Amino acid sequence: MKKEEKFMAEKEVTLNQIAVLIEGVRADVKAVAEGHSVIRREMQGMKEELKEDVKGVNDKLTYVAKELGGKIDKIDQKIDEHMRQPAHA
Repeated sequence: MKKEEKFMAEKEVTLNQIAVLIEGVRADVKAVAEGHSVIRREMQGMKEELKEDVKGVNDKLTYVAKELGGKIDKIDQKIDEHMRQPAHA
């Protein structure tokens, strides 16, 4: 086999090896992209669940604040009535 033929054969083997490596990298990139897509969907679902949870907590806090506000107003009213009694005048 001549040097040139040997070189061409080695070149072809090298190109085939590079093509195999490129296909492997392409498959890896595709797998990473698909995994990224799955993670993104899961995160979006978690975001929606978290929004609902936060809304629920806000609703509860609003209710509790309203209830406490009413009770505090009643206590203030009782204190005012008590302070108007003759013993405090």
